Amino acid sequence: MTVFKDMHETRVVDPGRDYHELLRMLSEAIARGYVEQVPVMKPHPYAPSRTWYRDMETGQIYSLDPPDERPGWWAEVDPKDLIEPGENVQ
Repeated sequence: MTVFKDMHETRVVDPGRDYHELLRMLSEAIARGYVEQVPVMKPHPYAPSRTWYRDMETGQIYSLDPPDERPGWWAEVDPKDLIEPGENVQ
């Protein structure tokens, strides 16, 4: 299991304790140097508060949409979505 799956196994993040516990774990992982917050490379107009986090060991990136009137969303960012068509990743 990855560090991000260890923090929160499901994609849905319930408001309140669930969300605050995930933020606490992310903050702790950042302080220990396991995770870094990175700029959102592809902002989404319907998710202006989205944040991205990168696992320093694996390079895996996860995004977090905080809960509002709906539950939050915690999901892996697909690196293929970050490149333009025809562009290669090295």
